[in-house]
Amino acid sequence: MGTDLSQCQRPEHRDQGKVTGADGRGYTRRGTKAKRNVADELVNAGAPLVLEMYSTGQFEWFDGDEAKRTWEAVRPHVISTEPTHKQLDKHEWWNAGVWEDGTGVQVLYLTGFC
Repeated sequence: MGTDLSQCQRPEHRDQGKVTGADGRGYTRRGTKAKRNVADELVNAGAPLVLEMYSTGQFEWFDGDEAKRTWEAVRPHVISTEPTHKQLDKHEWWNAGVWEDGTGVQVLYLTGFC
């Protein structure tokens, strides 16, 4: 089970459009959506994983082996576009992005749709 990030958020990070990780760092979105192979590399290199599913309130941080297991479970459902209604009828879907702090530490950030 991951760490619930909803209680970790620092007001100064929120005001700057950042997300506070379980490690206390403030992360910002680095660019556009990331493809699965980029996400594979990040997780295999030890980057933490964040799952955010706004509609269900899920906002969790995973690291280490837990990040790898969670990534393996959601990886088949990661897409680079918004899911169609037909897709959403079958499963939840995720968009991947790379977020980083001011020193270049990166996390894989997955935004969910259901």
